[in-house]
Amino acid sequence: MKMGKGKKLHPIRVIHGVVFVAAILLLPCCVLCQDEDELNTDTGNPNKAAVKLLTQLIYSQMSNYTKVFEPEIKQHLGFCITDVDADWNKAFNFSDDLSFLSNCLEETKDVPQRVCSAAEVKFYFSNFYDEGRKNADYLKPNKNCNLTSFPDGCEPGWACSVGKNEKVDLKNTKELPTRTTDCKACCEGFFCPKGITCMIPCPLGAYCPMAKLNRTTGACDPYAYQIPPGKPNHTCGGADIWADVTTGGDVFCSAGSYCPSTIKKVGCGRGHFCRTGSTSEQPCFQLATCDANTANQNIQAYGIILISAVSIILILVYNCSDQVLHTRERRVAKSRERAIRSARETAQARERWKSAKDVARKRAVGLQAQLSRTFSRKNLLNQTH
Repeated sequence: MKMGKGKKLHPIRVIHGVVFVAAILLLPCCVLCQDEDELNTDTGNPNKAAVKLLTQLIYSQMSNYTKVFEPEIKQHLGFCITDVDADWNKAFNFSDDLSFLSNCLEETKDVPQRVCSAAEVKFYFSNFYDEGRKNADYLKPNKNCNLTSFPDGCEPGWACSVGKNEKVDLKNTKELPTRTTDCKACCEGFFCPKGITCMIPCPLGAYCPMAKLNRTTGACDPYAYQIPPGKPNHTCGGADIWADVTTGGDVFCSAGSYCPSTIKKVGCGRGHFCRTGSTSEQPCFQLATCDANTANQNIQAYGIILISAVSIILILVYNCSDQVLHTRERRVAKSRERAIRSARETAQARERWKSAKDVARKRAVGLQAQLSRTFSRKNLLNQTH
């Protein structure tokens, strides 16, 4: 995933930024310990320049997951994914809008200690691949969430921190970090599944705001989970699941709206349509109509055109069918006439042949009789002499 190009900074800020980057690359633990001080000004307000810079740094650590997960993706999803980088960018390239990350940074001050490492992401999604496990709501016990240890961060929509002085290797795919301190509600733009204590960014096309308690149903809207019983200080948190539309449809941007970021939802304007999971509104086709907040185009005009075209074709076929049939009948009639003429000529030829044969027979009989008389006379004359 590639990071977007930022605006030019003031020279002094650039120098401080370079020093800050070097410090984070060389001494990440120390810098993360100082995040809270760096993010606030003397008046207590957030230091926008520091927040922006640290947001970019955190994103740069999160954005290289492609190489880490590429073997797993090809192994389990290679039948439908040919370009892992392209598909990953379509879902997790947040470079155009990192507001969800900067908001979380201002709120928690320790995002790097709360974001899931590669091992935790792999642990979560491995439940989809395990044979016989089709429900993403229930994860296997792990070092943070098990029968003997189940902190608030194990509850849906909540996450914990590894601690201010702890370093997290986000690219570690083998070992889950110990993450059980300072549990809080999951930041908007992230989802925190039940059974792990970290935050995973919601993909593009999702809408992951903070949940609100529905006192009628007891659910944390717009999600389906509830506040755990026996914990009066526990509140609704963020999103708790992301999977396919059937399993995790709550987090997808609803039909009739589009989500330019995972924390912002905008209603579709007139002349556009927005299907589930849209990141932008799509213009309607020519001759189609689209009301505001609609998920599909009204293509009635295309239906009328199609019906009219089919009707015209049927009329042409009907009108031409008489001519076609008449032409066929004429051809059949001519064929019959030729057959009759041929039969008549054959019969006449037979009659002529029969007549000629009879004449030849009569002549042969007359000639035979004449010869017989001639021989008889000669024999009679010879006898008299």
